[in-house]
Amino acid sequence: MSATAGAESLTGTIASYIERVTYQDIPSRVLAPIEDSVRDAIGCGVIGSRSRDVKILTDYLCEMNSAPEAVIWGTSRKACAPFAAAANAAAAHAWDFDDTVLPGIVHPAGIAVSTGLAIAEKQKEPLTGRDFLTAVVAGYEVGNLMSAALGGREWRVQGFYNTVPVIFGAAAVAGKLLGLDHGKLVGAIGIAATQASGLYSATMTKRLNAPKAVEGGIFAAELALRGYEAPVDAIGDEQGFLKTFSRDPKREVIPRDIGRYAFEVYHKAYPAIRSNHAAIHAARLLQDEHPQALRPENIRKITIYADRLTRLYTVETPGGGTTVETVGNALVSLPFGIAAMLVEGELSLAQCSEEKIRDPRIQTLLKKVEILVDPEIDKLPPTQRYRATVEVELENGERYRKFCPAPKGDPANRMSEREMYDKFIHNTTAVFSRSRMEELFGMMQAFEAIDDVREISRFLLDRE
Repeated sequence: MSATAGAESLTGTIASYIERVTYQDIPSRVLAPIEDSVRDAIGCGVIGSRSRDVKILTDYLCEMNSAPEAVIWGTSRKACAPFAAAANAAAAHAWDFDDTVLPGIVHPAGIAVSTGLAIAEKQKEPLTGRDFLTAVVAGYEVGNLMSAALGGREWRVQGFYNTVPVIFGAAAVAGKLLGLDHGKLVGAIGIAATQASGLYSATMTKRLNAPKAVEGGIFAAELALRGYEAPVDAIGDEQGFLKTFSRDPKREVIPRDIGRYAFEVYHKAYPAIRSNHAAIHAARLLQDEHPQALRPENIRKITIYADRLTRLYTVETPGGGTTVETVGNALVSLPFGIAAMLVEGELSLAQCSEEKIRDPRIQTLLKKVEILVDPEIDKLPPTQRYRATVEVELENGERYRKFCPAPKGDPANRMSEREMYDKFIHNTTAVFSRSRMEELFGMMQAFEAIDDVREISRFLLDRE
């Protein structure tokens, strides 16, 4: 079914929002966490540029000898805007340290920020910090709503990754910054729809999903700019995106919620998939309270009570259970996260290394972890199920138990300004000098005052 007179199509509704949204329309409750997310995504992207899978991808993209339009963060290289943005999106998601947005359960930061900066760099005229943030917010809104329309977290059970809907966020960012009118935005959304893809796994391909979404989103906007056509309602048609990808689409959320910014941002304190955080944080709290009792050699068994999707994502996914051999496995495996926390006393990027993965103490302990479904948690609405209980049984029969309803980084337990700053500095100073990154962070604390966002990218080019 195509759009008809008297009722705007779902695709048209999204295009209208992207076209009309202005910086002044965006509430401060939305701007503040997304400004945090921009800084966080860049920090994750800089450290992510050093990961093995991102290096492979970046080397390949640079072999194409494309036009040097945009910086590949943390390197001395440039590439055409789609390729640079793809490399940067891969880097931002390399350690599963980038933000999550509810209720869509998507990772929009690396995708929106890498798209926005790459498009800004290739433009002849400067784009301001306000221009950039407006486009990024539009990307968040569209990506989150498209995921919610598919069914949110429940939809992911089919095996798709969150980049399936977030490609529309990339198209929204690129389309907004390229100044597409309503008709061309409809085209960009349709072109993005036919490229939507991504499967969930505990391998390198999980981190390939974000760069493909970015590349596809920019490709969609650039083709639409040049007059490439697409279905009038690629989202809502009988053979459109929602009906094709979802068994139970929630079409009503798009006209009902678009422009309301009914989402919340979760910033990660731990490099691990979002489903793991409550249990990891509970283990941290238990260890803080009982450091002597909970020594690894004293532990007989660890039982985690969580919802069924946490078990699905972290145990039943190949590579996500107690057989942990690669960094990709470690970022998904909840048993690994718990074991690393209890053995090392923390879970940071230092623990997500091949050396730590081979540590016999961690390998021994992770095999003592069992994850069971808590029926009470499983009854809650999907966005409220990110909670868990950890029970540790010792060899002497003692038991220690901790329930975590909101891990560090959750909207109900936000990371402080200092914690966000420390995370950024820790991630970026693995590549750049501290003074340089402090200057960049300071500049990004006042986006409204930035006259040309290309200045951000200049800080991210490694000239040394």
